[in-house]
Amino acid sequence: MNAPHVMIRASAGSGKTYALTNRYVALLAAGAAPERIVALTFTRKAAGEFFDEILAKLAGAATDPARAARLAGEVARPGMGPADFLRLLRAVIEAMPRLRLGTLDGFFGRIARAFPLELGLAGEFEILQEHAARVERRRVLQRMFNRAPGRGGLEPEQREFIEAFKRATFGTEEKRLAARLDAFLDEHQERFQGAPEGERWGNPRRIWPDGCPWLEPVAGRVPAALADLRRGLAARELTSGQRTRWEVFLAACEAWVPGSPVPEAMEYLLRNVLAVWPEVRRGVAEVTVERRKVALGPAECAALTVIVTWMVGGEITRRLESTRGIHAVLAAYEQVYEETVRRRGRLTFADVQRLLLPEESGVALAQSEGAGPDRLSIDYRLDARFDHWLLDEFQDTSFGQWRVLENLIDEVVQDPAGGRSFFCVGDVKQAIFTWREGDPRLFGEILEKYNAVAPGTVVEQHLVTSYRSGPDVIGMVNAVFGRADVIAAMFPGAASAAWNREWRAHHSAQPALAGEAAWLHAADDEREARVLELLRRIRPLERGLSCAVLVPTNAQATEYAEYLRRVGGVPALAESDLRVGCDNPLGAAVLALIQSAAHPGDTLARGHLLMTPLGAVFARAGLNSPDAVSERILRQIHHDGFEETVASWVQQLEGSLAPEDHFSRERGRQLVEAAALFDATGSRDAAEFVAFIERHAVRGAEVAGVVRVMTIHKSKGLGFDVVLLPELEGQRLDQRREGLAVQRTAGREVEWVLDLPPKLFMEQDAVLRNHVQEAEAEGCYEALALLYVALTRAKRAMYVLTRAPRGSSSRNYPRLLAETLGTDPWQSGDRAWYEHLPVVAAGANRPETTAAEEPVTAPRAPRLPARRPSESPASAVPAEALVSLEAGGLRAADFGTAVHALLAAAGRSGAAGDAGGDAGAWPAEAVAEASACFGAPDLAEVWQRPERGEVWVERPFEIVLDGAWISGVFDRVVVNRGPDGAVERVAVYDFKTDKVQEEEALAAAMRRHAAQLQLYRRAAAVLTGMAAHAVQAGIVFTAIRRVVRVP
Repeated sequence: MNAPHVMIRASAGSGKTYALTNRYVALLAAGAAPERIVALTFTRKAAGEFFDEILAKLAGAATDPARAARLAGEVARPGMGPADFLRLLRAVIEAMPRLRLGTLDGFFGRIARAFPLELGLAGEFEILQEHAARVERRRVLQRMFNRAPGRGGLEPEQREFIEAFKRATFGTEEKRLAARLDAFLDEHQERFQGAPEGERWGNPRRIWPDGCPWLEPVAGRVPAALADLRRGLAARELTSGQRTRWEVFLAACEAWVPGSPVPEAMEYLLRNVLAVWPEVRRGVAEVTVERRKVALGPAECAALTVIVTWMVGGEITRRLESTRGIHAVLAAYEQVYEETVRRRGRLTFADVQRLLLPEESGVALAQSEGAGPDRLSIDYRLDARFDHWLLDEFQDTSFGQWRVLENLIDEVVQDPAGGRSFFCVGDVKQAIFTWREGDPRLFGEILEKYNAVAPGTVVEQHLVTSYRSGPDVIGMVNAVFGRADVIAAMFPGAASAAWNREWRAHHSAQPALAGEAAWLHAADDEREARVLELLRRIRPLERGLSCAVLVPTNAQATEYAEYLRRVGGVPALAESDLRVGCDNPLGAAVLALIQSAAHPGDTLARGHLLMTPLGAVFARAGLNSPDAVSERILRQIHHDGFEETVASWVQQLEGSLAPEDHFSRERGRQLVEAAALFDATGSRDAAEFVAFIERHAVRGAEVAGVVRVMTIHKSKGLGFDVVLLPELEGQRLDQRREGLAVQRTAGREVEWVLDLPPKLFMEQDAVLRNHVQEAEAEGCYEALALLYVALTRAKRAMYVLTRAPRGSSSRNYPRLLAETLGTDPWQSGDRAWYEHLPVVAAGANRPETTAAEEPVTAPRAPRLPARRPSESPASAVPAEALVSLEAGGLRAADFGTAVHALLAAAGRSGAAGDAGGDAGAWPAEAVAEASACFGAPDLAEVWQRPERGEVWVERPFEIVLDGAWISGVFDRVVVNRGPDGAVERVAVYDFKTDKVQEEEALAAAMRRHAAQLQLYRRAAAVLTGMAAHAVQAGIVFTAIRRVVRVP
């Protein structure tokens, strides 16, 4: 086959999914095997829709000759008929387990799972979801702040961490340090992972290679300069107001320290001096004070130069220090996190992506260092497996994601035979996720790269015909964004140049579709009422029309939905993230209950609890003390799990609800579902459950027959008959995002990181000023893209509501609309466009559900209690067994861990005489005991490897036995197979480091561990297909070098 490489810039509503699915079908029709095509997007929902559409196209063409002929023409295979498409449909269905239609994150995870050793991983790993990642973070912080036993003070590294945190936060006092650290890591951790080297953080030599004039060391000259300026001003003729200004300024300078807020009186004169800074530096200047000029001579200018240089330089220096403090905090945290989380195979999606980055990117994880040749071998093997690449929503692809795929796609594009292909589709005008590292510049850079050597290698196509929106909506879109002159004048520089370069006039594929587009003026306090008025006039739901209200934030979505329901009686649903455990009294009561159980001393939670109907329940049950309530709830959680526990208490509370309180009942149901999700983690930690619920969010469901209220970001990819945009106000569009300044090279490598000083100081430095201008241009482009997304959601009618423009110079949405549409209200189309659509009875547009169509609820699978073999009652360990083995020796648990690790390392290598290649890393007594076990004649059978068969070493397993979910790890299992491959003999060995020199101690240890070995025997029997009685089980006591059989 010879499919061209194609890059499609698909404007809103122009058929992006249609183009993608047609490309996929065209590849199948040309002979491509389904499993050799990779199609990737960003969400599971989008991937599912993509797959469904492929199946629908093939199935339709397989059953309808007319549809087959149409599809055959679209994929340039005019000779294909229903039988051919049926063959393709069968091929896709048969290949479903091997298809690569999914998300980028999912694809990267599958690569890592396929090549763990090549990536430097020890073996299997787990992808952490948000809650699990939060739990690991909390454990890392606890580990960092745990004090050594018997020591009252902080360790040196703990003091260093706290000092670094003070530097990073300007020494701000914080009562809730844990919460502050959590927010701190949320804000900065991702930037650290992209540039972990300390030399890039707050390093003046990297920021100002040619030096920074503000960093001249003048602090020691400031007192003299203040005195000189005071003497010079005393000789000047000043008005009383001017003299007061100078006196206040000088007094403020004496009290001010870099890093503290600048008082208004100080800022006033500082700003005016900086306005004539070049003249001040030259020695003669006129400074405006109280609307009059004050002439300053060489002496006053010299003093002012010292003072202002100290102020600006001091503030910059303080920010350099805080940036280095931020890095120190993050580096300390990451070191512990690396050792305790990642090295145990618990990774986030971001970790997986960094593992897959080419070595030269310089941001690989620690455990992948030195894996360069292995990393390249992964690319070779993947390249041999896949021939065709389809990438969706390419404007949201990050540079890091592209770097993972770049080698593979390079090979496809350079294929001399022309039998492989690359296809990507997206729209840089809809690049509204740059805050999530989306990089719309990749579109142009990749096109230029591939076409530089051979022009026309990648064919660029523009789709500008909207199959979604009618002519009036498209007319308004063209009127706003087609004014390149206005956009360039309002936003001079890179943002407007990039936008105007991408813009092309749009067209509607439905010129006869009646509708309306309007920009209406409404004061802030009138806007909700105007939205309700429009809905009552158009009556979209009664006419069977879909309708959405789009706003910038989730909070606004909730407010509008509540207003429409409460005041207008309009069925409206906020499709925002719902905190189902926190936004209602019932959920708050249940959380107070679990919090009281976790922390009986929490008087606030208990006070809350006693004010709910549960207070009376506890009184009747005689649970009058916090400890009694805690014991009751914790026992219930341990026995039943959180789902059943929460359900039982929700049921108790529902009896106190008003009959019409459907909202609280729905929240109760959602809270129980959230508890079931938490149960899936296997945890029974009540405090962890509270933290989980406090963060748990449920996305509002898509429901027909309601007005959908959502953020503009969430509306991307959706279309509605009627759209209302009532909150396009806000701040100026050309604003940089808050946070650390990160300067990057053209290759996206981080040059430097800095916590920027306030605007007044930052604007005085050319390097910082240029960085901010670039960041403002990026913010402006994203703001224009957000407006474009908002204006292209409507099919028939769109209504934008803002304040009436009043000659404002602010670079915001209302001014852009005024500059492009005029200052008066603007309208296009038929104001009565909806009147020809019949109004039906409320709810008549919703399909009825007959008895035969009622949803079928599958019986719930029972939730099994989780157990570990070592939790058998007989395996309890006496307290004295946990103390030191000998004076000055290891703790028993640590000693056992070391011996197990050494035995496992040698067991994997097969070198039975070697106690692990890294024995030097373990305590000498553990190495000695492990080595003695390898040389013991009585243990020879344990180390013998079968001629045919395999040995399992430290192999984890999950199995259900006797109604319980058993999780365990085999220390060593020897499986012997016959000539035909069938299992003939199985022996399970478990290593124990108990001190059992006496026969009585040995007998006690056998009683303690026998139940665990019986479970291991049964698990091994199930996993190997042997009868349980035929599986041998033995406990290897390492202290006496002896294996004891378990009957």
